[in-house]
Amino acid sequence: MKFRDDGFNRLALFVFGLKPDTVKVTMNQGKVSISEVTNPLWITYSWADNDEGDFDYLIQELEKAGIPAIYDKIALVPGRKLWSQIARKITEEPLSGWAYLITPQSLSSAACLEELGYALQRALETQGEEFPLIGLLHQVSIRDVPLALRIRLCVNLANPDWVEEIRAATLGQPPRISPREQSPLVIKIHKNYLGDPNATAIEFRPRFGELTYWRIAFAANGPHPSSWGSGPANGGGISGMKISSIEGRALEVAGIQMDFVGSGNALSASTSAYVVFKGHLPDKLFFGVSREPFSTEMSGNVFTISEQQS
Repeated sequence: MKFRDDGFNRLALFVFGLKPDTVKVTMNQGKVSISEVTNPLWITYSWADNDEGDFDYLIQELEKAGIPAIYDKIALVPGRKLWSQIARKITEEPLSGWAYLITPQSLSSAACLEELGYALQRALETQGEEFPLIGLLHQVSIRDVPLALRIRLCVNLANPDWVEEIRAATLGQPPRISPREQSPLVIKIHKNYLGDPNATAIEFRPRFGELTYWRIAFAANGPHPSSWGSGPANGGGISGMKISSIEGRALEVAGIQMDFVGSGNALSASTSAYVVFKGHLPDKLFFGVSREPFSTEMSGNVFTISEQQS
């Protein structure tokens, strides 16, 4: 389930709590030059970690960014000594660094982790502290990586800028990542709201400052909220007190006739507006503000909600 900004007022939407497969990921590769990385990056991975072509995709994207890569299908499995498999590469060949793919399979075995830690230590002893050793985290969190491995650079492949982070590591430079524009709004979706399996709450609040005389609108011929109001941020219950509350039918918004609800209760980083729906959600929601308590003139944005199978 996700929101999309339909472009009104050029407000970029920042979404929390979404599953990774609902987020479109793009990579920041435009500034990478093929001539920058000369020696290849050597990558170690397990055969099992390419069953669905994930490793092939990794190599593909690195090569697009001008990062030459060589690799062996070396299995990080119990009973196989990793250092004996990689020693010649590390000690004899000109490399820009050594990257190792860390997956749930490799983290599930204490023997694998011990062998990886040993190989890292030997690589450092052979090449020196400045030699880039890069852990590539695939479907695992940095919190799952043993502390001994966290002291080296770990790149999460779920990060949109993972290619640039690898490029920078091989060159010993900071990554060239431009800050992303963030929305002034935080929007969250709460399924099973307050323990009700049929209720979904959509939460709006500002990052900084306060918003008063807020309005939330939804298609007149679509689902209407079963309840609405303001309350503590991050999925808190709705307060029974509404200041300058208003309900009605707004003018046409983005070609859609909409009904709306709103209140003068101030929204802040700790207080959010909520609309709660039972069953289906509306296709679009408008969030905005008015200048006066009971005004139907409002400015804001229309967002598209898409429900996806989990």
